Amino acid sequence: MRLQELRRRARSLLVSSGAARPEYSADLILASALGLPRAALLWKDDEVPHDKLARAESMTARRASGAPLSYVLHEAEFYGYIFKVGRGVLIPRPETELLVEEALRLFPRGTAARFADWCTGSGCIAAALLLENPALSALGVDKSRSALKWAAINRKLHGLEERFELLRNAEPSLAPVEDGSLDFIVTNPPYIPRRELDGLMREVRDYEPRMALDGGECGTELYAKFFAAFPRILKPGGLLMAETAGAEQICSLVDMASREFVLVNKISDYNGIIRHVIWRKR
Repeated sequence: MRLQELRRRARSLLVSSGAARPEYSADLILASALGLPRAALLWKDDEVPHDKLARAESMTARRASGAPLSYVLHEAEFYGYIFKVGRGVLIPRPETELLVEEALRLFPRGTAARFADWCTGSGCIAAALLLENPALSALGVDKSRSALKWAAINRKLHGLEERFELLRNAEPSLAPVEDGSLDFIVTNPPYIPRRELDGLMREVRDYEPRMALDGGECGTELYAKFFAAFPRILKPGGLLMAETAGAEQICSLVDMASREFVLVNKISDYNGIIRHVIWRKR
């Protein structure tokens, strides 16, 4: 099959499947499968080798069946960097980049600090901070073996092995982290109330790891553990920077945190929803 025929078929399949941005997705898939720059798809019309044809058709079929594009491509962009992702790890979201921006505002390039990225997933938050500020060092924490596998891949990809440790931990209060050793903690934990999970988009609900989404009955299950455990490992005045589900959830979190933390800032996402909260340890 020639390239332009393959391109027409891939686009048609994704259009008929109802996939988001089908023409764009088809071109990204073909560029990845064939090892070509996307621009080359506009003018090349060579015969496609059998092995690459099979790979392109398999990837297109996966996307048509509902698999997230990032899983099909095995990569996602976050804060201008490419991260490897796949089944078993949450796909980075654009709104989480705002959390990185806030952390860099508070700890700009050249400011030395040690931090933890709790629920690190692919490691994208920690890695972006480390790449933007070489004076930082990080501990990435997650309870998922699969997520930590992807974090290790991305740590190596970006040459961060010496500054980015990884720790498997399911109970924050038992984490082997030295008392008062962290300047700040950044986290994008599971915060979706359990009753809302079935209403998520199909490609999120059916493909992304439930443990990275399920925040318990009210979405705040893990936060309760954070507020109990983090005062021990943060320095005096240390910061907790967290992503949340929005204003309603934040109200309950502020009450939960008030004994050990002072609320210092709230940050809205691109839709005007309050998405990130910054607390300072008392």
